[in-house]
Amino acid sequence: MAVHGDFSAVYADVLIVGAGPAGLMAASCLTRCGATFRIIEKRPKCTKRGYANCLQPRTQEVLQTLGLLSTIADKAVRVRENAVYSRGSIGELLRESIGLDTLSHTCYPYSLVVDQGVVADTLEEDLRSWGHIVDYSYELIDYVVETGNIDSWHVQAYLKNHATGAIELWHAGYLLGCDGEASTVRRVAGIGLETHGIENVWAVADVAAETSFPDIKRRSVVKSVHGTCILGPSIEDRVRVIMPLTPAFLASMDAIEYSMGSHSLHDHRTHPTTLLSSLQTRLSTVLSPWVFDIKGVLWISRYHNNKRLAVQFSDPAYRVFLLGDACHTHSPLTNQSVNTGMMDAHNLSWKLALVLRGLASSSLLATYENERRPLAQQLIRFDDKVDRVFSLQPNSPAVYEGFHDFEDGNNITSGCGVQYSPGLLVKEEVRLRIKNSYESLKPGKRLLPMTLTRHIDGNEVNLLNEMPTDERFHLFVFAGDTFMSPDFVSLSIYLASADSPLTVFSSPQLVDLSLVHTFNHFTVSIPDLPDPFPRWPHRVYEDPSGKVYASIGVNPTFGVLLLVRPDGHVAVVTNLDDGRSIMEFLRVFLLDNSVGSSGEGTPRASGENMIM
Repeated sequence: MAVHGDFSAVYADVLIVGAGPAGLMAASCLTRCGATFRIIEKRPKCTKRGYANCLQPRTQEVLQTLGLLSTIADKAVRVRENAVYSRGSIGELLRESIGLDTLSHTCYPYSLVVDQGVVADTLEEDLRSWGHIVDYSYELIDYVVETGNIDSWHVQAYLKNHATGAIELWHAGYLLGCDGEASTVRRVAGIGLETHGIENVWAVADVAAETSFPDIKRRSVVKSVHGTCILGPSIEDRVRVIMPLTPAFLASMDAIEYSMGSHSLHDHRTHPTTLLSSLQTRLSTVLSPWVFDIKGVLWISRYHNNKRLAVQFSDPAYRVFLLGDACHTHSPLTNQSVNTGMMDAHNLSWKLALVLRGLASSSLLATYENERRPLAQQLIRFDDKVDRVFSLQPNSPAVYEGFHDFEDGNNITSGCGVQYSPGLLVKEEVRLRIKNSYESLKPGKRLLPMTLTRHIDGNEVNLLNEMPTDERFHLFVFAGDTFMSPDFVSLSIYLASADSPLTVFSSPQLVDLSLVHTFNHFTVSIPDLPDPFPRWPHRVYEDPSGKVYASIGVNPTFGVLLLVRPDGHVAVVTNLDDGRSIMEFLRVFLLDNSVGSSGEGTPRASGENMIM
């Protein structure tokens, strides 16, 4: 689409299109990483309320690093357990099992069901606290990416200001498409969509109900010869109902619609009364003898389960990026859409900020698609497996077998089991022996939550709260009981040297230092530790009982050196005598920004947790 004329011009390092969860998360993360941006939304200023989002444990962990989780959690419903029901030998509906909603090690072993308006309002209020606003009533209509030898404004975006009717030309260094399934950013980029798996139709509703069903406060899967449904707690004491609409069921509803002179259920103009009436009839049959009477509806919708995956997540020049529903869509069964979109933003933002500030090579940007697209594929495959289970005849043995696969997929859907493949930001080689378990240290996986005693004040802290979202890497020295070992002494000398990553990447400080030991902290004086550890007094910790070392599979006699990325995923795992490998790893993409070097960048407002 060509757009011509005279325009008012606006300039921004990053233009974020779409102020949904993915766009707002990108803005919050970019703010903390020192990057500038503008975020637009074609809707007028209004927060859509009513629809409940389900926030997975890993999403909660990230919101905690932003300092925003408590605001959201206070207005949310926790779902900690799941129940499965099936028909017995004489047709009675029996509870088959009860299990945990989350199987991974996390501080938040539950899902949070929360009004989507609460999530949006919390993120937007956070932006306002940093001096940013969402530009509402702006719609992207076209853009051009210039790849020649020009200044930093490679993207020319044409926006329609719906408040004035004017067309405006905005210049940006990068464009983030967070504009949903019908993404304009994706369409203009010419990026196609792949269709994966089967496509079903679902009824999804949040209702007020009078019910005798015993597990209404758990997320419950009910399998019956009459059909299958999922019930779960929702906001305001309501119940989330998800039910597959079989071809026979759709045909019966179509007949009702036609008899009323209305449209087919497959038409988006279908009257919700027909869907609600049919849903009530179906629920009464599936849940019998339990009573389930719908008394009110917060919202109800027919959901076409179109599992789509963008062929690319960025343009060839790495100037345009797709996030969230713009590049992958999921089934309502696995509660992924809002979570994966926010985690896309969390993965991309720090990389983009480092490149924008001249602190890292642009090669960093290719890792966004390399890491997030395979994960989206994995989630869609699991989506489809779950979808197929619900599409089987209810009394099929495969249904009963399929529900056991939920446990296998839980570590991925919770976000806690995500493991990025070896590449620029993940070093595959591990030079020490780690006790092998699902939760042990593995490059590419998130660093596990760890409760430690902070040396300087004796308070118990969780490392999750010690690593706020920003652009810094975290170097952890798990020294165990090795303070006097030659390896620890040699490492200390190296880390205090001019060649250390703590020195080379110090203006601003892109690598911080933490020490975790197993001694009684009363017997160890921080000033007596070898340089550079006394310069990081707030980042010296004791593992009093050695539980943390045991949980990550590390022998305290040998210790471990660990580099963690700004997004909390482990980049390098190696021996204490291998400190120089950390520098070799970082030099591939970080630019020398030490004081006196030619590296660019804006120093942090304060050398947080570090004494110079």
